[in-house]
Amino acid sequence: MDTRAHADLIFHSGKVLTVDARFSISQAVAIRNGLILATGSNAEVLKTAGARTRTIDLAGKTVLPGLYDGHAHMDREGLKTLYPSLQGARSIADILKRIAAEVENARPGEWIVTMPVGDPPYYQDVPGILAEKRLPDRWELDTVSPDNPVYIRGIWGYWGRPPIVSIANSCALRLAGVTRDTRAPYDGVSIMKDARGEPSGVFSESDFVPTLEFSLMKVVPRFDHALRVRGLRESLRRYNAAGTTSIYEGHGIADETVRAYRELRARDALSVRSHLVVSPTPGRDIAADVEEKARGWTRAADGPGYGDAMLRMDGIFIQIGGNPDVARVLGAAAPYTGWGSYYYNALTQAQFRDIAFTAARHAIRVNTIAHDQRSVDESLAVFEKVNREVPLGARRWVISHLGPMTPANIETMLRLGLAATVIPAQTVWKNGALRSAQLAGSLRDYYAPYKSILDAGVPLVLASDNVPPRPFFILWSAISRRSQTGQVLVPSQKLSREQALRAMTINGAWLSFEEKLKGSIEPGKYADLVVIREDYLAIAVDRIKDIAPLMTLVGGRIVFDDS
Repeated sequence: MDTRAHADLIFHSGKVLTVDARFSISQAVAIRNGLILATGSNAEVLKTAGARTRTIDLAGKTVLPGLYDGHAHMDREGLKTLYPSLQGARSIADILKRIAAEVENARPGEWIVTMPVGDPPYYQDVPGILAEKRLPDRWELDTVSPDNPVYIRGIWGYWGRPPIVSIANSCALRLAGVTRDTRAPYDGVSIMKDARGEPSGVFSESDFVPTLEFSLMKVVPRFDHALRVRGLRESLRRYNAAGTTSIYEGHGIADETVRAYRELRARDALSVRSHLVVSPTPGRDIAADVEEKARGWTRAADGPGYGDAMLRMDGIFIQIGGNPDVARVLGAAAPYTGWGSYYYNALTQAQFRDIAFTAARHAIRVNTIAHDQRSVDESLAVFEKVNREVPLGARRWVISHLGPMTPANIETMLRLGLAATVIPAQTVWKNGALRSAQLAGSLRDYYAPYKSILDAGVPLVLASDNVPPRPFFILWSAISRRSQTGQVLVPSQKLSREQALRAMTINGAWLSFEEKLKGSIEPGKYADLVVIREDYLAIAVDRIKDIAPLMTLVGGRIVFDDS
């Protein structure tokens, strides 16, 4: 018998949610050469076994298609682990103790850089979580680190909410040249001072995007290439452990982060299929910029984009609005991007329109973010104008972060062939109670209208935005619609379990033009799978958020195993 016809691996005696067109449920699945060989009953699938086939008895466990994060910011997750954490600190004394421990192991004069004050992923209620209800100042940090510069980073503002607060000790301020006469780089940055007018070492920023390390504190050690590669390796491990097998970076990726991805791909070290979107370089012609960034990539044979099954790139990210002062400060530091990993451009509506037209004429896909009603209306108005000149129906342009919308907006998205990627853990759970309360009357019925989007026929993709990168929490947020306050927001917009799972598997594959290659457990598709203990379709809704994968496979290779 030809052993090449036999399966390499068989899972049997479980519940295999295929997420095919009929949402079929099988007992077993067989894998050969990284692809799904067969699904069906135990008897049918076990016929594909040979002498060298490994078989795994699921004993009633569930197998799902690998989960797809449609707006991931995956590289940030590993970056968060590169610096000491202050998680769990509940007093200034706790913080000083952590700093002192770092100083003890540091060389003379070596920088001590930590993560922000507060608990990830949201860093909420700071400084309220500290006993003193305030943050430490430079002089308190000096007591444990008189000779080593200390810098406590501010959060990436979208993890929590502004203000973004950073803290430096006296040595760090001296190296940065910050004195009582130092002026803020723009009005949104405050240099806190004591009664004598001396800087206290505490800085506060009112925007969501931190600029301090690009301006007043640019002497602080930065993420270099080696750190980005190291951080991305850790990101891959964590996303695989969460059940994520594919991501789409719809917010755009800058050159320095693309290099980290390409290095790991060259080493065959990528374990999450990664679809990158270009972050346009400030001040460059968009078509020339994309052409240069794509140089050296192989054009994919199975859909738009350059690359291969593990790493590909296509399209650009642009957005209406933003803070011009933040754009100026960050642009001056390009190509460095800090936490963001993308270039920040504060575009006027006219600039957005011009770039969108240029992109359409060069067959470049556009991705944007529209988080409120005004930005949704403005973005769709531009896309409608583009569509009259260059039809968009087959181009799968993308709008992300959708919150408030109208039925007319959804109809427009359907007509233009747009995809919707949404962030339920933020838009519903974290911010939903506050944001929906600001809407008047019937508009509340269309806050984060996930079911209406799907019912209209617009492809909906669930995503994490990296806060938190837990796909089962995201699925639960879309299914339960429960906010952080316990309120159920617009129950009529709840997704069913089947709808939510489709929105985090096959719909994600559609987003990257790969629905014929992955996103469901069907013969011939990539063997990207997640094994969980629970019956996703039957357990109590509130248990879904706590599901922890037992095993994750990418192309038939086990990349996480906690079984």
